[in-house]
Amino acid sequence: MDILMMPSRAPHGRWWLRAAGLAMACALMVWPGSLAAAPQGVAPDVLVKAAFIFNFAKFTEWPTLPPTASIITCVVGDDEMAAALVATIRGQQISGRAVEVLQPADPATWPACNLLFVADRETRQAAGGLTTVKTRPVLTVSDSKDFARSSGIIELYLEQGRMRFAINTDAAERAGLHISSRLLGLARVIRDRDAQ
Repeated sequence: MDILMMPSRAPHGRWWLRAAGLAMACALMVWPGSLAAAPQGVAPDVLVKAAFIFNFAKFTEWPTLPPTASIITCVVGDDEMAAALVATIRGQQISGRAVEVLQPADPATWPACNLLFVADRETRQAAGGLTTVKTRPVLTVSDSKDFARSSGIIELYLEQGRMRFAINTDAAERAGLHISSRLLGLARVIRDRDAQ
């Protein structure tokens, strides 16, 4: 997805910040697959979350990931989300890499994931598994309340009927991940001290 190019002249006021933010928000809201390609019966909010997750992967770098390796996206506790992600990434690549969607049942296999989405209803049971990947290069994402303040990196949440996200930059740094400043510019940024 292309980001709108801003004029090269010196910006007047803050219009260019608003325009850049709007362009990025639009990029995050549009998923690569068309609505016609969406799985039957998948709720629109799940499709929006899947689009966000795909874009989280697009704007994240895994420095230790070999150049030809696929980006493994794991989904725990949400079959509908897994189906939506499969539809979203069909035919897509990220920086020349294939993207795969898996549903690992055993938390011992989670360190092999590059991006790990844990559904809200599963976060309590998944606490032990999430602890094991805290210092590994796994981008953890959930729609569980306060996920970014506790064990995770990115938290999806609704605010005034719109999907938003928070990013714990300290958690991302611990995991050895580089998250684009363009993504951070749209996020509610959280630090470890905010969780205290």
